[in-house]
Amino acid sequence: MVQTILLAVGAYDLIVPLSGAVICAITVIALYRLAFRNAPENPDDSVSPSNDTDAPEELLRRWLARTNFTISWADGTRRDWDLHLRPILAREFEGSFRVRAHGNRDQYQATGLALFGPELWEWVDASRVAPKTRTQDPAEQPGPGLPVLAEILTRLERS
Repeated sequence: MVQTILLAVGAYDLIVPLSGAVICAITVIALYRLAFRNAPENPDDSVSPSNDTDAPEELLRRWLARTNFTISWADGTRRDWDLHLRPILAREFEGSFRVRAHGNRDQYQATGLALFGPELWEWVDASRVAPKTRTQDPAEQPGPGLPVLAEILTRLERS
């Protein structure tokens, strides 16, 4: 519509800049509406760390809830362990010892075996995700459980 008006007036040199401005304005309005689509209607209902003295307690409560939820995967299936716990444990191991599974594989294996032993290393090693087969899905086997997770975390903490 803006282009039609500018053509009718004869302002050919303003067509591109004004069309671009209109497109930018529409994009900004759309992003604004998208960002504030789920905002509470009453601004007092929102949690603001600068105005709320309970913000640290709320953050701690959320962190504990996420942590408990993550720990609950330990008693699930091997697939649960592989999807939810193994990546976190492998990342913590790699960060603590500055070894990468994709770097020097021999050093990675040797460090993991020395720290955890073969029984626990099986549950931390990022390359040991259970493959899915046609006859039996090893991912549906039970995971190692909470005691194994506790021992892995204890050894990571001691290192």
